Amino acid sequence: MARPLLLALLLCALVAGCDSLSLSGDTTFTGTVVDAATSRPVAGAAVRAGGVTDTTDADGAYTLTVEADSTDQRFVLTYSAAGYAVRSETARADVGGEVDLGDTALTALSAGGDGGGSGAAGAATSVTLAQRSTEVVGVTGAGGVETATLEFVAVDDQGRPVGAANAVDLTFTIASGPGGGESISPTTATTGADGRADVTLTSGTRSGTVQVLAVGTVDGREIRSLPVTVTITGGLPDDAHFSVAVGQLNFAGYDRYGLTNPVTAFVGDKYGNPVQPGTAVYFTSDGGIIPGSGVTNGQGTTTVQLLSAAPGPSNAVECASNPTGYGVVTASTADENQARIEASATVLFSGTTQITPPTPTGLYIGPYSFTVSDQFGHPLAPGSTIAVTADGVNI
Repeated sequence: MARPLLLALLLCALVAGCDSLSLSGDTTFTGTVVDAATSRPVAGAAVRAGGVTDTTDADGAYTLTVEADSTDQRFVLTYSAAGYAVRSETARADVGGEVDLGDTALTALSAGGDGGGSGAAGAATSVTLAQRSTEVVGVTGAGGVETATLEFVAVDDQGRPVGAANAVDLTFTIASGPGGGESISPTTATTGADGRADVTLTSGTRSGTVQVLAVGTVDGREIRSLPVTVTITGGLPDDAHFSVAVGQLNFAGYDRYGLTNPVTAFVGDKYGNPVQPGTAVYFTSDGGIIPGSGVTNGQGTTTVQLLSAAPGPSNAVECASNPTGYGVVTASTADENQARIEASATVLFSGTTQITPPTPTGLYIGPYSFTVSDQFGHPLAPGSTIAVTADGVNI
């Protein structure tokens, strides 16, 4: 009964860990829009993020509640008001909480070219990212978010979104990517009355970063955005891409306690990508002490330290002619079906140094050969030093 219970607890821990990594819910952004020159509130300013818009009240205050996929998600907030240049800023989500962004200052447009700052926008002079639904997606088939929507806006020389009269045909391209079949749709779109156009990136089977460009032509002149980066992370662990290794096959921990030996798990998804950062891996050892768990980094690895201590190794290694001193470390995690997968590695806890045959005493003539090992006949740990001295004459 102990093994099924342990497995159930392991899977529950893994599921809970995954839930914590994919925390989602509402985030509320609050703040005040003010005039950059006078610091007075700007009433009637539009604040937009995540497809949601709020209008500032007489005190310039706004409250914007958006849905976030995780606490690491960043939103681009766009501020616009008649007679002012558009401003954008990035804010990190706080799922289930409120983020106070304080004062956001808008710069008044100069009078003249725009009829006192309140006229219609002119032709587009640049295109920029307005917002994106997420900065991170998972590879296809991993069970997570596989698409990211990017919203671009075309603006005139005063920073105002162009209207329908000056709409721009934008072409979207993938400037660079891991080459795993990632795609965008549509490849072309025309900006709307608010100067905006959307494109959706869909991940492929390889992890890495993707750069998306938006390019348009206005009066024979090309305008293009800066590359917008979206990160594609790996999928869930796969048994065929899961392994564990010890830093030293042999370390002198049989008789000496307090020594450490690094143990690293290598975790890939079914496509051979490093798994999603933060994937939990659990460790056990039949000898010494080892931390119970670790989480993967961006390379799909996690390392813990095996500590020489009681109990001694189990000596259960069948392939060794003398298994005394051999132990096994095991790493485990869960795959995309929440099934337990594991990988093991052998480690030798070598013991006290022995010299065979014993050092000769008295008169000795001829070559002297000796073997240095531990008390079980195993090789010494790397870094061991051997000193040979001789006393007498005619040496």
